[in-house]
Amino acid sequence: MNFARSSVKLFLANVLSSGLQFIGIIFFARELGASQIGAFFLFQALLGMLAIPADFGLRGAVEKRISEGESPEVFLSSAILLKLIPITVIILVILILRPLINGYLGADFSIYLALAIALQEAAQLSIFVLRGELRVGETAILNVVQQAIWVGGGAVLVGYEFGAEALIFSLLVGTAVMMIWGWSKSSISLGRPSVSHARSLVDYGRYNVVSSIGGYFYSWMDVAIIGLFLTQAHVGAYETAWRVTAVTMLFSRAIASTLFPQMSQWDAENAKQRIESAVQDTIGPSMLLVIPAFFGVLVFSHEILGLIFGPEFTIASVVLIILMGEKVLQSIHIILGRTLQGINHPGLAAQATAASVLLNLVLNIVLIQLFGLVGAAVATTVSFAVNTILHGYYLSKFVTIELPYLEISWCILSSVVMASVLWVIQRVFSIDTIPRLLLPIAFGAIVYGILALLFHPIRTKVFTHLRSSITIN
Repeated sequence: MNFARSSVKLFLANVLSSGLQFIGIIFFARELGASQIGAFFLFQALLGMLAIPADFGLRGAVEKRISEGESPEVFLSSAILLKLIPITVIILVILILRPLINGYLGADFSIYLALAIALQEAAQLSIFVLRGELRVGETAILNVVQQAIWVGGGAVLVGYEFGAEALIFSLLVGTAVMMIWGWSKSSISLGRPSVSHARSLVDYGRYNVVSSIGGYFYSWMDVAIIGLFLTQAHVGAYETAWRVTAVTMLFSRAIASTLFPQMSQWDAENAKQRIESAVQDTIGPSMLLVIPAFFGVLVFSHEILGLIFGPEFTIASVVLIILMGEKVLQSIHIILGRTLQGINHPGLAAQATAASVLLNLVLNIVLIQLFGLVGAAVATTVSFAVNTILHGYYLSKFVTIELPYLEISWCILSSVVMASVLWVIQRVFSIDTIPRLLLPIAFGAIVYGILALLFHPIRTKVFTHLRSSITIN
């Protein structure tokens, strides 16, 4: 597997996918308002939370075992049988608790939720199988197709005044297409299920599920609790701010997605030095976009939410700044976490995640009631800082972690200069339309890019990755 090429390919696909999603959220936020899009976000939050017991860590276990190269067809068939049990139970529970679920979501969405959990699990399993085959780059198009269908189908249905249901219908169709396409790409045929292989999956999955819980809780716990204590409009504003910050993690996620199966293979080969080198070489690029994004949001948080999404979304302006700062931590954590799992220590990753999830839950319940949306953002940021520190501590027991301090410092310096330029522009010119907002942002990105590339180590890594990504093997 060409590591750099797969990372860049996945990054470009993620840019397109997230760009489509971002355009969709802007359109839907303007057409439906914070309350209606908030109802859809609550649906997604519940779907994300239910994905934890529906999967129970098996997707990551499948990726790990298939990447090791032994009996992939037996592992796949065993995993499918294992997954059928929790999915069936969850669907039955959803049907039994329909009145409560519909009351929480604010509409009769429970049947859609049952269908969505089945489609989502089947689609996501196909992606993890492809990752396990070291074909990470081939998964790139799948998310793009799903988002294109969600945005395009949702826009058509919104025109027919379907409201939040328009977004749910198009999400279901996009996920179904993703599922069919993903399985058509897999080269692994089904074998005869094996008790020993199933036990191996469960042994890995029982630890991996805690890390999965951390991922889903991190993404959706604050939204779910906001839905309990505040309004759907607050949910819509908070989650919109979250989606804005998520755009900055595109390259970091692309690197991490490619990193895990490669680390797993190197661990099987006992190639410790290659693992250490990869960790050091990927942390810098992982932070390359999130650091300037944080400083840019310091200047333009209110304008980004107010002009692009609408005035009612500006209640999350401070939230946007806090969550963007949290993404700086996440860009480090995502490398450390995938490496720790890749070298076959999911138990330690689970311990770190369990501690941060518990802290996140407690802080969200307390701080949301005290400080509203800002409390939710602070709770998420503090708990994720703890999670990152613990992952770094555990990983350092097995490999030497050397952070690229000079690269990080140069990115910060370049970002401070960029933010100063943006601040001057904000004071001199009136930023009251979307074009007047986008032009300074684009200019700031150019200033940062030029300054960052003046530093030789950064310039070398960037051009090396670009050359590797287009080199034909």
